[in-house]
Amino acid sequence: MKKSGHLLGIIVNFLTAIALAGIVVLVFINVILRYFFNSGLTWSEEVAVNLFVWVIFLGAIMAARDGLHIRVDIFVSRLPKGLQKIFLFLANILVLTGLAVLMYGGIKVVKVTHASISPATGIPFSYITISLVVSTIGIGLITMYQTYKILRR
Repeated sequence: MKKSGHLLGIIVNFLTAIALAGIVVLVFINVILRYFFNSGLTWSEEVAVNLFVWVIFLGAIMAARDGLHIRVDIFVSRLPKGLQKIFLFLANILVLTGLAVLMYGGIKVVKVTHASISPATGIPFSYITISLVVSTIGIGLITMYQTYKILRR
């Protein structure tokens, strides 16, 4: 389980780095073209924005993996260890429920946006909106693993 989680983490890090590098390169090239040649790549802004959406949702997976999402634990931290375990378990169940709702809505959005084609690149908008579904799956797997670890303690 740890090896597969580590491999998925490497893949998410790699994809995020590639997307960020793509944004930087596209914006840099477009700035040079506009400043020196008074022209530009008509599709670069749209691709950069789409890559940014993917960076956001992949970053959410990375934040979940590293435990960096905001949580208020002032109450739970003052409880005995046994009650802390119960509250952490319940919190993870709530997170999984919220992720299920997001995934359901995300799948509906992907279906609706698949027919819409991007004007500059000609790709379906579903290629961008599916990032929400990928993110909920990633965060869901991480949350399920964390819940498993809570139950094993």
